[in-house]
Amino acid sequence: MSIGNSLAAKPRAILILQIVGFCIFVAAFFLPAVRDSGPISSSSNIFKGWECAKITITATFQMEAYESSGFLAIMSGWINPMIMLYLGFTFARKFARVRRILAIAILVCMLATWIYFAVERLVPMIGHFLWIAGALLILCAEAIDRERSGTAQPILKR
Repeated sequence: MSIGNSLAAKPRAILILQIVGFCIFVAAFFLPAVRDSGPISSSSNIFKGWECAKITITATFQMEAYESSGFLAIMSGWINPMIMLYLGFTFARKFARVRRILAIAILVCMLATWIYFAVERLVPMIGHFLWIAGALLILCAEAIDRERSGTAQPILKR
């Protein structure tokens, strides 16, 4: 099945949700995403989404990060590549199981992000909320498609 046929077979509403979600997801990288919880001043550390992504992906290769709450930040950083993988697998129905597993992994990493924020006393900002909203719009297409096709079965069958 070609990409054109795959896109034609996908309901227009799901495709629109994924496109809008992707646009929001990308836009969030250029907005303030997180700051430390101290009082807002000129010396406050405010990080844009792309800075957070850079920090968390580079932390992946630092072994000391795995011995602290930095591991939760690393999980947060892996949301971005997993979203890109997820989108890559949307063009063929035969990858439905892979997409579902990726969707669950992304949701677990989102939870790890919020735990990291609580532990490190970081305050999420508009970029973070839009990043999460964009990712959820991309992923909600999976839930809608499963309900529509009536395939709400266990993800991992034996």
